[in-house]
Amino acid sequence: MYCYPLIREMMMSRMRHVILIIILLGVIGFTLYEALSDSIGVSGNLESDPETGLEIGAKAPDFTLETLEGEEITLSEVGKPVMLNFWASWCPPCKAEMPHMVNFYESRSDDVEIIAVNMMHQESSVEDMKAFHDDYQLNFPVPFDEDGTVTGMYQVKSIPTSYFVNAEGYIESKYIGPMTERSISSAFDKIN
Repeated sequence: MYCYPLIREMMMSRMRHVILIIILLGVIGFTLYEALSDSIGVSGNLESDPETGLEIGAKAPDFTLETLEGEEITLSEVGKPVMLNFWASWCPPCKAEMPHMVNFYESRSDDVEIIAVNMMHQESSVEDMKAFHDDYQLNFPVPFDEDGTVTGMYQVKSIPTSYFVNAEGYIESKYIGPMTERSISSAFDKIN
């Protein structure tokens, strides 16, 4: 009779300890996650300009990447509205979107730019990306993000993801998922 309350109290004490340990591990895990996610893709430019960020109306994080042809593209030097698209050759929605981007760019390349950033760090080979580039006859700049730095800067979680940036370098809108010629045109038309 007397053992039961003693056993019950011991179990409750252990349960409290387990709950405290779980809470402590959760706090430590969350703190580590926040610290790591804040450090991924952050460059000196982001810290020096408090307006830079990924929110609508913020200055788009600047970057320089190289294309297959060996040309360097720097976002801040484009000087006209940009569709900044993140993609990979194995991505079915990216495959669906590319012909729309090609057709749109064919008619509007004088007044807008499309920069299709290939997530090279997620490709199986450079040859796959080159084959995709040739098969889809991509007519806009295709720089590649070899180590995922720019992908991290833009916090791309799913692809395709597109940011629309005005000529002054500010983010006007963001789209996740494949776009059509019509939706691309509409996004550019909304840029002031």
